[in-house]
Amino acid sequence: MGAAPLRRSVATAGGLALVITLAACGGRQATEVTTSSAPPLNATVTTDPPPVAATTTATMAPTTTTPASTTPTAATTTTAATTTTAAPTTTLPSATAVTTPGDYVDQDLVIHLTFRSEVDDVSTEQFEAIAMATLTDARGWGPAGFTFVVDNTSDLTVVLAEPGRVDELCLPLETKSYASCQNGAVVALNAVRWRSATSDWDSTVDEYRRYLVTHEVGHLIGLRHPQERCPAGAPKSAVMEPQTGGLVCPGNGWPLKWEIDWAMNRPAVVGPLPSWDGPRPEWP
Repeated sequence: MGAAPLRRSVATAGGLALVITLAACGGRQATEVTTSSAPPLNATVTTDPPPVAATTTATMAPTTTTPASTTPTAATTTTAATTTTAAPTTTLPSATAVTTPGDYVDQDLVIHLTFRSEVDDVSTEQFEAIAMATLTDARGWGPAGFTFVVDNTSDLTVVLAEPGRVDELCLPLETKSYASCQNGAVVALNAVRWRSATSDWDSTVDEYRRYLVTHEVGHLIGLRHPQERCPAGAPKSAVMEPQTGGLVCPGNGWPLKWEIDWAMNRPAVVGPLPSWDGPRPEWP
C-alpha cells in the first residue's frame, strides 16, 4: 500500500499559507500551495481556526487479474494408418549371354556384337548406331527371344566393307563384289549396297539398310532362307527371303509374324558355318 495523505498549515510573516500535500499511491508527492494576500502591518488580524479540510476517500475497486490457465490443452492428432502392400516379385529366368558361335537352348539370348566400319565415308560409330537402331527395334528379332548389345570383346562381328574385302571375308561363299553374307562369327555388309541399295529396290535406302542388317544378322542367329519365294499377291517379302538379287513381292526390312514364330525355335545355332544345312521354313 502507499503512504497516507498528509496535511500541514504553516504561518508566514506575510499571511497564512496553506500547504496541502497529497501522496499518490506508489508515486511521487504532488504539492499544492495557496497563498493569501498580506494584510497591512497595522491591522489586527483575527485568525479563525482553519476549516477542517474535507477528506475525500476514494475507494478504488480492487483489480482482479485472473491468470491465464496454465493447463495445456492436449491437441488430438489422428494418424491414418498406412498399409503398404508389397508388389509380387516375379523372378524372370536369366538370359544367356552369347559371345561365340554355338548351339543355345535357352529361350532368352543376349547376342553380344562387335561393330567395325572399314570404309572411309562411314565411321564405326555411325555404322553401329544405324545397325543397333534396327536390331533393338520392337519390329525386329526381339519378340523371338533375342536381345542385341554392343560388346567390343565379342567374337561375333558385324563389318561394313568395300566389295573386294567382303568377298574375302565371305569365302568360301561367293558374293561376287555385289552381295553381303554371314560366315561363321562374321557378318560382312557390302558398302556399295549400304550406300545405294539395288537398282530394283522399291523403297528407300534406309529401308534397304534395315533389310540388310535384319537379314544377315538373322543368318547369324541361325535362320535360313525360306524354301520358296513369296507367293504371288503377298503384301510384302519375308525378311529372310533374298531381296538383293531381285524382288518378287514388295521389299521389306522386318520379319513377318510367322518368321518370328520360326525364330523362337531352339536350339538357336549362332554363327553357323556355310556348310551347315539347317532347317528352312515354309511360307504359311
